[in-house]
Amino acid sequence: MDLLALSRFQFAFTAFVHFIFVPLTLGLSVFIAILKTLYLKTKNPLYDELSMFLMKLFAINFAAGVATGLTMEFEFGTNWFQYSKFVGDIFGSPLAIEGLMAFFLESTFIGIFLYGRGRISEAMHTFSAWMVALGSNLSALWILIANSWMQTPTGYKIVETGQGIRAELTDFWAAVLNHTTIIRFLHTVDAGQITAGFFVLGVLAYFLLKRQHVEMAKLGMKVALIYTSIVSVLAIIFGDISGYYVAKYQPLKLAMAEGIWNTEKGAPVIPIGWVDQKEQKTYAPIAIPGMASFLSYHDFNAEVKGINDLIKEYQQKAKDYESKVAELEKQYAVNPTPELKQQLAEYKAYAKAYNISHADLPSVNVVFQSFHFMIGLGFLFVFVSLWGLYLLKKGTIYQNTAFLKTVLYSIPLPFIASELGWFTAEVGRQPWLVQGMLKTADGVTYFNTSANVLFSVITFILIYTGIFVIYVKTMKKKVQEYAKKNIVVDYETVPSTVQVGMYSKDTKGGV
Repeated sequence: MDLLALSRFQFAFTAFVHFIFVPLTLGLSVFIAILKTLYLKTKNPLYDELSMFLMKLFAINFAAGVATGLTMEFEFGTNWFQYSKFVGDIFGSPLAIEGLMAFFLESTFIGIFLYGRGRISEAMHTFSAWMVALGSNLSALWILIANSWMQTPTGYKIVETGQGIRAELTDFWAAVLNHTTIIRFLHTVDAGQITAGFFVLGVLAYFLLKRQHVEMAKLGMKVALIYTSIVSVLAIIFGDISGYYVAKYQPLKLAMAEGIWNTEKGAPVIPIGWVDQKEQKTYAPIAIPGMASFLSYHDFNAEVKGINDLIKEYQQKAKDYESKVAELEKQYAVNPTPELKQQLAEYKAYAKAYNISHADLPSVNVVFQSFHFMIGLGFLFVFVSLWGLYLLKKGTIYQNTAFLKTVLYSIPLPFIASELGWFTAEVGRQPWLVQGMLKTADGVTYFNTSANVLFSVITFILIYTGIFVIYVKTMKKKVQEYAKKNIVVDYETVPSTVQVGMYSKDTKGGV
């Protein structure tokens, strides 16, 4: 593998492992805060007990996320020096704010929550849970602000300095609230809520199947099921809106995700298919006419540009910018004004960035399959949630072994769906690091060596694999230990009748 391929693989691998932990952090923090709020309102100690148990699992997940995430910022300098030089003026700000604001807020209040029980008031304990949730999601916001700028850059200008051509920030809020920040944040955070919902449902289903902590599991499952049902439906809505913005601002990503090679009106959705990149063909045993046009532009007859035509369009853009560069160089030789210099730098960057060919494309089949499997899992989550609500209404959910085993074995699925969504977003952005401004091949640290990167790749694989194995074993051990643990609950503080599911349980004896 050459330097570029190794550098891309290393960042992809570290990001892949790190992102295993991110969705659960986002969602579980919010769910714990909801449980603490319910405890504050109802004084039912089962809510408090469940929130403390889940926060211990959250802390393990948080630690693994921090350990795997720290190295990624260093990789920008070691492996992606040209990229860092090009966008450091813009990209560095949200990363710094994320660390100084969100990370420390989250980590501080995790400690207060875990060790403050019985030492601070219940209101303050609940407040600390919400601060953990706020810190977790603020962290995601600032990371996604940086990433969304790479997808749809705004609020910048391109200049030429002594170190070369680079982007500089001109409007902080335009860069922060760029075209896709809000919807990408909502979609990503909602995926985290689904991950947490199924994680909690699966753990509580395990308790019910083992007949351990039954009353707490029943109470928690009802809350988790309602929560998961809401966020699962929201994911479909946010996904639809996100697709609209992709169609508008990143048509090449849309074309690859849908496997559309040639521009067509009334473009079909291909639920199941295979992309042959060499033949530039998508095999589609099933196709729904007009649906890709409708989902992308809300018009069944809308034109969806294909990969081949978009590449020709970008190549023409590159030629147009090259012509403008030649003209501006003549003007600048006669009249070297700062305005002409800045415009010349901008056109040079665009001429280079848009000069792409089919060889620059990523694996189109990876984008296509990731996108479609993600959507399929999204609808599966809605189905399982609605199934659970039906059983809850019937009052049979806690005895339905099929449902309990389904949610237990479904714990990994939202993690997989989140990774697939990230593949779609990041692989689909190729061949650019920054859409229309900097190609991935031009962002690598050119003075690095393949041997150096290969050594670090092997090292990271070993360390990250070890972290993941320890993480899985520790989480499993904690759940199994807790299942065997005797919970001491002061039932004198519980209302004489606790509503669990569709029936009431007399906590002082009898049903």
